[in-house]
Amino acid sequence: MSSAKDDWQTPDCVLDRVRMIAPIGLDPCTAEDNPVGARWFYTPEDDGLSKSWWTKVENHELIYVNPPYGRGIGAWVDKCREAAKVYDRVVALLPARTDTKWFPWDADAICFWRGRLRFRGAPAPAPFPSAVVWWHRGYSRQPFIDAFGDAGKVVLL
Repeated sequence: MSSAKDDWQTPDCVLDRVRMIAPIGLDPCTAEDNPVGARWFYTPEDDGLSKSWWTKVENHELIYVNPPYGRGIGAWVDKCREAAKVYDRVVALLPARTDTKWFPWDADAICFWRGRLRFRGAPAPAPFPSAVVWWHRGYSRQPFIDAFGDAGKVVLL
């Protein structure tokens, strides 16, 4: 299944849980109106893949990524991995396409969301399952478990 649109905005039910972990310091792939409410953000025109992410956040904040879901998603997941090596809190909302090369089995925890998400502005729920992914580089997994434990199945890796 595919869509002409690849930049669906995160639903509040996910953002509310992400914010339970920590404030969002950077959203590297958002719209001009920054619906995530991150302190720093990059729009498609800014090309968030070409920017440094960890220099924009303070040590109590998260980097939150809901990348475009097209063919370039693997580059966004790679950038999440890269950021997590330098900064300890990266959360991404991704399609749960566990059979792909880019799927982040190297993350620290994954919540496989129960049911289908309805992205902001979408006329219907997504035609695919979703996963919220946590890279924490030694940071406690408990905040992620507390935030997402009842939203789906949390797997610790």
